[in-house]
Amino acid sequence: MQIRLLILLLLASVALAAAAAAEEPDRPPFSWDTVPLYAHFGDVNGMTDEDVEFVASHYDFITLEKAHGRAKYGDTETGTIADVARIKAINPDAKILFYWNLLLDYPLYSVSDKREDNASWFIHSKNGEMDRKGSSANALRRYDLSNTDFQAWWAATAKLMLEAGSMDGVFIDAVPQVSSRPAANIEKWGEEKYVAIERGIGETLTKLKREIGPDSIVIYNGIRSVPGAWDHGGMKYLQFSDGVIVEHFDAFGSREPEQIAEDLERMAEAGRQGKVVILKAFPGFSWIDREMMKTTEAELLKLSQEAITFPLAAFLIVAEEHFYFNYTWGYRSRHGAYAWYPEYDRKLGPPKGPAHQDGYEYRREFAHASVFVNIETKNASIIQH
Repeated sequence: MQIRLLILLLLASVALAAAAAAEEPDRPPFSWDTVPLYAHFGDVNGMTDEDVEFVASHYDFITLEKAHGRAKYGDTETGTIADVARIKAINPDAKILFYWNLLLDYPLYSVSDKREDNASWFIHSKNGEMDRKGSSANALRRYDLSNTDFQAWWAATAKLMLEAGSMDGVFIDAVPQVSSRPAANIEKWGEEKYVAIERGIGETLTKLKREIGPDSIVIYNGIRSVPGAWDHGGMKYLQFSDGVIVEHFDAFGSREPEQIAEDLERMAEAGRQGKVVILKAFPGFSWIDREMMKTTEAELLKLSQEAITFPLAAFLIVAEEHFYFNYTWGYRSRHGAYAWYPEYDRKLGPPKGPAHQDGYEYRREFAHASVFVNIETKNASIIQH
């Protein structure tokens, strides 16, 4: 009887382990050989054969942004599906995500044009007017995430795209626009409506995961440490996802050492939870800097090369398996999406252990590199050995 019981317990534990493994997403390829990278961009004209060859041969983890291929194919869905197929024909192991905004109703998708317009799917201010991002009559409407019919449509649409385009998951944008500064949205929407919409984030992501299945990857935007904003920094939504992007690392309102330290610690915590983590870094300027965008591409690339050491070193300080680095000055192909830096080709090797911290200074050893970063002075070094 005892032997039979032991066998049954062993079989049960094996079954539970198999079930747990089945619940894991099919993660992107990962290697410590060199810096693990992630590509995120869009081009309204789609990709040339040369572009496709470059991306497919240099990246295994990719998101094609909203409006990708729209000028060529007429809508985002067709343009995205076409170029995903071209990339996967060269690199079938690449994991490619469908960009799908959680909050903003971008008029870039055929599915949005074809659906029956329902005013209850959108947020209205306390005065009854449609809430928009911007002041013009054509400014983007915001989805009411508390509406269960909208939740079902949004999740089902993502599923259809993944099936039609053989994509591997969903990149979810705009979560911080809902809840990073709650007081401002409570002022516009009212506290009861805000609470329902914020709760709707988790409800919608739960529906999404149910629709697309446990093997598909769900990444949301994201972790963001901003003074006077949400106390959890976006971490509370990890439970509904397979990973997260830190989109504003050392950029915009997150440039002080306190915010950088918070971002690094939150990335480390996400890693401890077994999540995929992407660090989106900027070279000290971005696509919204109008004067900088008048500069030649060659000069922008030169400046970007000069600035890469600090964000890359910071990334390496906390990197774990399935952490990925992204470095451009925007989200279009012309914003450095096809740039390649010598740092990407240098040997890295696995870390010898966690980073050592002394105040604002961090040090970490890899098999082939020693990394130092000071998040206050922004001094950093990556020394090969």
